[in-house]
Amino acid sequence: MLKGEIYSFGVVLLEILTGMKVFDPNRPKGKQNLVEWAIPLLAHEVNLGVILNPQFQDNNNHPKEAFMLAELVLNCLQPVRDERPLMEKILQVLRQCYHETI
Repeated sequence: MLKGEIYSFGVVLLEILTGMKVFDPNRPKGKQNLVEWAIPLLAHEVNLGVILNPQFQDNNNHPKEAFMLAELVLNCLQPVRDERPLMEKILQVLRQCYHETI
């Protein structure tokens, strides 16, 4: 998978993590573009309650795994292509998130 596709995959993961569309003109200013709004919040575990999909919160999912996913999303959305993870690393983190929640 090309590094440009990793960015796109990160956007999809962000949509899953937040439960929001990538762009929504009906959201308040500053929140309309999901990537721009979420990037500063992803790096700090304390912000998970602000960005996390309510369905994840309702299902008592583990905050450790949610934060691992948030960090993965942040890495996929790095502006410099060479700083984005390889797909092998992405799969490793996703598997770890899944196995930790079982």
